Amino acid sequence: MIYAVLNIAFTLFLSWLALYTDSKTGGEGSSPVISLNVLLAAACGVLSVTIATSGTAPSSFTSVMGELVYALFGIYIINFSIYCIMYPLVERNLFIRLAGIGGSVWCVWAVFFHFTGVTVTNFIGLNVESMSIFYGNLSRLLPYNWFDLYRAIIFVVVPAFAILIMLLRSETREGRLDHQKTILNAIACFLGWAGLFVISKANNRVAMFSTLFMAPFVLAQWVVVRAIVINFLYDINSIGAFFVRGFACYIIPAIIAGIAFAGLWPIHMMHPVRFYVYLLAVISALVAATYQFIKFFDRRVGFRTQQYAARFEEDLSNFDFSDDPENIVRNMQEIFKRNIGMSFMRILIESGNEDLDSVYDLPEEKHLKVSIKGRLFDSILNQNKRIVLKSQVESSLLYSNIRKDLLELFASTGSDAIIILNEGRHILGLIVLGQKSGGNIYTDYDNEVFTKLYSYFFVLGYYMKNIGNQDIVGTVNREIRMSEQIIGSIQGNMDPIKNKRYDYGTMMIHAHNIGGEFIDLIKLSEDRHIFVMGDLSGKGIAASMSMVIVKSVIRTFLQETKDFKLLVEKVNQFIRYNLPKGTFFEGVFGLIDFNENTIYYINCAVPALFLYNRAYNNVMEIQGEGHVLGFVKDIGPYLKVKKVKLNPGDVVFAVTDGILDSKSLRGEPFGKDRVQKAIAENTSVSAENMARAAYDSLINFLSKELDDDVSIFSLKLLK
Repeated sequence: MIYAVLNIAFTLFLSWLALYTDSKTGGEGSSPVISLNVLLAAACGVLSVTIATSGTAPSSFTSVMGELVYALFGIYIINFSIYCIMYPLVERNLFIRLAGIGGSVWCVWAVFFHFTGVTVTNFIGLNVESMSIFYGNLSRLLPYNWFDLYRAIIFVVVPAFAILIMLLRSETREGRLDHQKTILNAIACFLGWAGLFVISKANNRVAMFSTLFMAPFVLAQWVVVRAIVINFLYDINSIGAFFVRGFACYIIPAIIAGIAFAGLWPIHMMHPVRFYVYLLAVISALVAATYQFIKFFDRRVGFRTQQYAARFEEDLSNFDFSDDPENIVRNMQEIFKRNIGMSFMRILIESGNEDLDSVYDLPEEKHLKVSIKGRLFDSILNQNKRIVLKSQVESSLLYSNIRKDLLELFASTGSDAIIILNEGRHILGLIVLGQKSGGNIYTDYDNEVFTKLYSYFFVLGYYMKNIGNQDIVGTVNREIRMSEQIIGSIQGNMDPIKNKRYDYGTMMIHAHNIGGEFIDLIKLSEDRHIFVMGDLSGKGIAASMSMVIVKSVIRTFLQETKDFKLLVEKVNQFIRYNLPKGTFFEGVFGLIDFNENTIYYINCAVPALFLYNRAYNNVMEIQGEGHVLGFVKDIGPYLKVKKVKLNPGDVVFAVTDGILDSKSLRGEPFGKDRVQKAIAENTSVSAENMARAAYDSLINFLSKELDDDVSIFSLKLLK
């Protein structure tokens, strides 16, 4: 029964492998491999049924099922061989399709018309009887039967011919990655042969091992799938690490499991339950030990898998920007080197005159300067490319018109990959990456990872330009480079409302010196003004950096966007795709029309927006429906533009959740009622003093320090 279970396990594994292949490649160029997985899975499944029913089903049923196993396996080998011959092409011409059909028909004909019986017993194992190829005196000279011929052709001749053709064809192609994939396909075939040899020797001791003859080809299929999905080159170090890791985590546990199985087998006949309990205990212990080995190797850089996306994203998401800017650059370089394994990483930031200069160079590093004038970067931006890899430039027709200029750029910077940090047509910086260790190339996988994590790189570039720039930081004391003095100066950069009929007031108090809340006033014309009040998720320097970036892009978008709702949609897309994963915005966008005395506003989950109506001497909440920005890809259908008409003496008053949710020593929140009361009691004072009165009321209520940032915006129509 254990051999039937093992073949079922092979079936399930191969089925999963087919789904895995499809998910990793999207089916593109992988359908032959998926078909191979399905064919071999079917053969293993039929074999498991054959073994499980061999003692109870009629012998004719066992024989037919056994013949079906060999027919399916033969068809699998035929298709595997065609895959190797055609590699890397997927489409098969008419001749190849006819050859495949002919080979499959021959397998069925040879098995069902020349095999005379298939049996499965504990003493003989999987046994096949077939007709002799030759008769009479010739049969004595050549005592071979059809099973011998079938095995020779299917197991050796056909795949050997296919591997030879594949290797010869690969010599006419360029591309190191393509050669590596070809070699892996050849290795898969050799693994199948080696496994068959081991099983044939094991048959001499345990006859039922013959029922595992497809196990080596299950391993071979795994290697074939790996050849498709990997997009990096193995070097000597990675190959050595691969074998050490594989030997420690898989080969040794497998050997121990085999020894345990053989040692426990004698008690199977007398105490089957005890046998399975002992075997399960051994396997459980081996699985636990393997898990610990995997964790051990994952902590060692040299043994980590080349699929680094998850680790890279985790390091970037936990990156600390509160350090000295020079150390920030060094720490970021270490993250790149640790995960990607390249020789160097440099950051270039715009320095004026359309030039980019490297920042915080080490003494042994050459200062880099790149000009972004001319057609090169215009062409790249026209193609909407942010990640440019030297390996792609050398081979892709997409860069044919600018290939020479790009290769010169790579040569001048000594790099193999460039990440362009841009806001629309404006390039604020570059991240240049040196050659990978062992001469490895940057591949489609690297391009995919860099594209996915681009928002983290953009934040780094924006930080270096606006906060960590040496010219700015150098004017501030070294100990306060990252303090509220820098953030506050950027945060307080607003266009004041100068219309004589309006009075306004703002307050931005941070509980921990710096944070993600902000208020911005932007003049559109003499008759119109924008106000934005918002809270970016997070605390401290990370949130404040997001705040600085969002403030800047709002002003950038206003230069090209006249539609109020479209502005908010663009901000939503920017937060979703350009800021670190999980960042969101709560707040309100308002457009003040001084001629109409009307405010148009879009609520983006602002905690509270109030209107004091002088005619009724009443404070009411007017915020309406709202959705946070940064979560939904297309937020347009959820945005609603509201408007409120102001009369002399009316006041619009907005606050963030820091004032509403702050709790007293008894745990009671300040709440909206107290805000409304503070507004109603101070309508006769200026808008600035109204905001101050609300804040003072909060402080008196708390009798302790703030736990959260507080922002208040008030706007009053005087006459």
